[in-house]
Amino acid sequence: MAKSGLRQDPQSTAAATVLKRAVELDSESRYPQALVCYQEGIDLLLQVLKGTKDNTKRCNLREKISKYMDRAENIKKYLDQEKEEAKETPGISLRFCCESKHLRS
Repeated sequence: MAKSGLRQDPQSTAAATVLKRAVELDSESRYPQALVCYQEGIDLLLQVLKGTKDNTKRCNLREKISKYMDRAENIKKYLDQEKEEAKETPGISLRFCCESKHLRS
């Protein structure tokens, strides 16, 4: 993400900070937290976009928003899939835990 176009006003700075945190959380596989940060950062970028008159800057902001939205959507799909899989196989981890305790005794 190019920082020069986002460091001009408080909303841009806030968006850059939140999105930087989103990327950090994403790289640490902390997907629920990353998703929240992506969503907040995207909202901030949309506010910046509304106040931007320069067409080149608007185009750049749209590209950034699109990139972050794509990543947030992928994380959301992944989290939804994990949630569905957990519903389909309840208790497996608990059963495994109980079985492993019996094996050690």
